[in-house]
Amino acid sequence: MFSFNERLGLFLTLEASCLSLACVLFILGFVVYKRLRRTVVSWGKQTARRPDASDSSLFLNLMFADLIQALGNMPSFKWMIDAQITEGQLCTAQAAIKQVGIVGVAMTSLAISVHTFSVLVLRWNAPRYVTRIMVIGVWVFAAIVIGTPNIVHAHKRYYGDTGYWCWILVEFKAEEIVTEYLWVWVAGIMNAILYTIMFVVMRGWFIIDNGIHWHKNYTPSYPNVVEVETEEETQTKAIANLMLFYPAVYIFCCLPNSISRWRFFNGIPTPDRVTFLGSILFALSGTFNVSLFFLTRPELVIGPKSDRIIEDEHAPFHHRWSSSGGAHKLGHLPERQYTDAPPAKDRWNSPEFDPKTLTSAVLHTSPQGMTLQLPPREGRQHSKAGSSLIEEEDYGHLPA
Repeated sequence: MFSFNERLGLFLTLEASCLSLACVLFILGFVVYKRLRRTVVSWGKQTARRPDASDSSLFLNLMFADLIQALGNMPSFKWMIDAQITEGQLCTAQAAIKQVGIVGVAMTSLAISVHTFSVLVLRWNAPRYVTRIMVIGVWVFAAIVIGTPNIVHAHKRYYGDTGYWCWILVEFKAEEIVTEYLWVWVAGIMNAILYTIMFVVMRGWFIIDNGIHWHKNYTPSYPNVVEVETEEETQTKAIANLMLFYPAVYIFCCLPNSISRWRFFNGIPTPDRVTFLGSILFALSGTFNVSLFFLTRPELVIGPKSDRIIEDEHAPFHHRWSSSGGAHKLGHLPERQYTDAPPAKDRWNSPEFDPKTLTSAVLHTSPQGMTLQLPPREGRQHSKAGSSLIEEEDYGHLPA
């Protein structure tokens, strides 16, 4: 029989799970409403959207995994009322649902980190179908990892009472690690590694340009030109920077619970307060993810601000690219623009400046400077509107 303090710990865990459940259901419901409304408004028309640095499919999949994880704690309400765990179908259901949710959250969190890494460090904007494949892969992987031991031990008592909830019994220690803890730790470690790499690149300590360079030894390909960051690249970095909080929150939520459960299954005495603290933080992961969702993807909740309905079927190419999710089969790297002009405050005072050289044909719409015709590189570049060059690659295009 559970003591009062143990029942209180179960109650607080349930409260955290209910909060996560309510937040996730609100997000999913509101997203469905907004998308249905957007579909009705733009029916039969093309919609041009801003480039999505982090395809929303991964976020919605994270919300769905958090939903499953929160549902896995709901049977604990009966255990709290009865002050004990009764093994049976409900107990088995709780164990299986908890496994599916935890593995789903772990793999989706890792997928988000990998996707953010490709955008921020590798500068590769993957087309939308790549994230669709990642979402499908998460659940296929979860089905294989969780389903295989259940088939192997179909005639054995595999799930049961493990202290304060139902899960894999202690005698199946290898299955406990392989079907859940291993992937939680892999996701946490990989998130930490990718986060560290993204941090040093964002700080400018390492520069990714035709290889990896230490910032003190880096020599630009064109030392006499200044790289102009496009609006697309600025928006991409801003979203990707906020995305880095996802792995940090994941590690914060899963680490205490992993430590306490690992101590329990190895017979190391663990205070109840420590066990329930880890369980509560883990149950709150859905709430934390939803909070970050509002910060990183507010447009998906309140509606996009810059979507434009295009009536003309011969819309500009960049509009067609945005609405179709990518013009290149394997994505592209963000285009860069270069200019040989010094900063605005110094350009007009430069002794080499000659007003006669300024013509409407070579002047940017913004006062950033004149365009510079860069020398061709291996014959693989071509002019784009007289202001930028694009280098064709098998997997997309590199900015000149």
